[in-house]
Amino acid sequence: MSISPHHSPAPYSDGSQDGEDADVVRPLQPARPIQRLDEAVVNRIAAGEIIHRPANALKELIENSLDAGADLIKITLKEGGLKLLQIQDNGCGVRPSDLPLLCERFATSKLRDFSDLSKMTTFGFRGEALASISFVSASMSILTKTRNEALAYKAFYSAGEMVPAKPGQSSDPKACAGTDGTTIAAQDLFFNVPQRRRALKSAAEEYNRALDVAAKYALHYGARGVGFVCKKSGSNAADLSTPASPNTKTLDTIRLLHGNAVARELVHLKISQTVSLSFSVEGWISGANWSTKRTTFLCFINDRLVDCPALKRSFESLYSALLPKGGHPWIYVSLKIDPDKVDVNVHPTKREVHFLDEEDIIERICSEAQTVLAGANTSRTFQFTQAILPGAMIQKARTPATGNDGSEDATVDSQSTQAASATQYPQHLVRVDNRARTLDGMFTQASQKPPHEPELLDSSMMRPDQDLPVAPPARPPAPPARRSRMQIPLSDCSLTSIVELRASVAQQRHSGLSDILQNHTFVGVIDVVRGLSLLQHGTKLYLADHDALIEECAYQLCLRQFGAMPKRKMICSKPYLRELIELGIHIEATDDVGLEVVTGLSRAELVEQATCRLLDNSAMLSEYFSLDLDRDNGEVTALPSLLADQDVLPVENLPTFFLRLATQVDWTEEKKCFESFARELAYAHVFSQNLTVEENDRAADGRMEAQGVGAGSAGSEARSRWKIQHVWFPHMASRAGGFIPSRALVKEDKLIQVASLNDLYRIFERC
Repeated sequence: MSISPHHSPAPYSDGSQDGEDADVVRPLQPARPIQRLDEAVVNRIAAGEIIHRPANALKELIENSLDAGADLIKITLKEGGLKLLQIQDNGCGVRPSDLPLLCERFATSKLRDFSDLSKMTTFGFRGEALASISFVSASMSILTKTRNEALAYKAFYSAGEMVPAKPGQSSDPKACAGTDGTTIAAQDLFFNVPQRRRALKSAAEEYNRALDVAAKYALHYGARGVGFVCKKSGSNAADLSTPASPNTKTLDTIRLLHGNAVARELVHLKISQTVSLSFSVEGWISGANWSTKRTTFLCFINDRLVDCPALKRSFESLYSALLPKGGHPWIYVSLKIDPDKVDVNVHPTKREVHFLDEEDIIERICSEAQTVLAGANTSRTFQFTQAILPGAMIQKARTPATGNDGSEDATVDSQSTQAASATQYPQHLVRVDNRARTLDGMFTQASQKPPHEPELLDSSMMRPDQDLPVAPPARPPAPPARRSRMQIPLSDCSLTSIVELRASVAQQRHSGLSDILQNHTFVGVIDVVRGLSLLQHGTKLYLADHDALIEECAYQLCLRQFGAMPKRKMICSKPYLRELIELGIHIEATDDVGLEVVTGLSRAELVEQATCRLLDNSAMLSEYFSLDLDRDNGEVTALPSLLADQDVLPVENLPTFFLRLATQVDWTEEKKCFESFARELAYAHVFSQNLTVEENDRAADGRMEAQGVGAGSAGSEARSRWKIQHVWFPHMASRAGGFIPSRALVKEDKLIQVASLNDLYRIFERC
């Protein structure tokens, strides 16, 4: 069979034959000659590798300002930096004779020989940043003045060369007025790279990226006396403003930029200069109480903002055992490594660096971070600013009246205590009848007596200065909402640390919250597990975090009765301290692997160390906090009683209480020791701890019941509800109790207004 010449097999440039891999006949292309690229093309290609977006250009300009010794850097952006990117500093400036070379490629004052790369102490060294910006911007101007010059000089650049400001004028720098330092302004970035400009996101997104770069440098250099200001063009308000003060601390800058919620959960990470690896580290990392959806990782190596994926992965692996699933940490680290061990010339944008002994250094950092996290104390920060609580400052008339609790010191709205002949508007009526039903009464008959509680504590009480127990005051058969009239005496203590702690509590008083708690009507407990209750004050309804209120009240009771706190003896079989701590570890720790990662100790080692620590300090615990431990038998013989006539410490919390005493209390310093112990004793009075037991943890509940510590989860919620309503809130309402509500409770939204009768009346009066 003959083959038509039109279908004869013909080889292609890729070696395929007709009918095999190609459907279309492609003619052979002749070889094209190799030519040297034009310098303008090379420069534009190189500029695209260095300047990806406005944020990259801003990073290069910030580093130039820092190299110039500036301590104040002002940034102005228009349309995210695409229309205008301007940076002003007060550095050393540029000499007029150097201006012609300023924007030429490979022209720099920071590098002379290739060997200088082994000991770089500046950010720039290639001389490409300003040249690249000039190649991708329509116009670039530089105004600079050195301290030795009487005048400033201004020059314009385009495509790496100095150009005249207007056609027909000279391109030489022009003398003008100006301050010390340099101001660089680049307009219309990527005007000649339309593909790049179309690929960029919105102006708002680009502005946020640039603002993020400025914020990272502001955080790192805030403690080095460098201030940053960043704002949008035409706006009077700055989105970023940090002070240029040598007294500024890194934590202060973190608090300013990222908020107090982050700053108060950070722990200090520091490694001094090591001889073997020649590096040091200082930074702040979040503790186990902080968790967010994305990892915040700020890494500076020799003061250079870089990405270090290996270190970031190591930190994330470390935190995976501490944080809940899906939680991520907040990390800021600053590494100092010998310059001869760091290679900075590995990325066009200098975003990455390589350094020797990388694995050993990262392992050493993570090991120290694990130690710091294991020893970190629970962080609680109190605000000192006066917060305004909505509806708190209602004008009151001190009218003796029988309130909702039957007491004579109840205060009601002045509008509701007018003469009977006065007009009574419905939106001004306040419930003051103690027969009014509570939230619990709407569903079940509210009990006036506390539910049955495990008999673990002796009914007799002892004070530290007494040898024999005395009978407690009889509990009156009062109505459910009766307010406690118990006097809590202030112990006679001359220790400076306790005096300072008591004074700190008094300084944080919030008068509006005090008025609400002292004159409230308890509506009911909404959720014990979430710690929510409803209170009525005047014509307003408030949602209260009763766990936070009880914890703060218990903390103040501990300080108020320091050294003279009543105690209750344990009856029947006294629990062993070692078994309680072992049970606390079983409740708190997920598994042995996670426990060892956090503490660096096995379960048995942790139990032994915790037990020995508490027994060694048993004399101090007994003298100051009325917590008696038998050193010979290792038994718990007596517990402190914050309210002498009530058993307010949930026995179900004892295992975690003793575990936290051994691991969370700072035993090294007197004031920190007393404060942290009081905080842990206060936290042990929070009822929601023993009500969050999952189904797979019911075994722990059974072990507690078997050892005589608690009676399982059954009945715990009922007892908790009764104590919240009939013990804690009446005590907080009593002026004799001495409770001082803190401004931090309002600042952290522990009491918020959810309804107002006046507002509701305006809505429903039309119906």
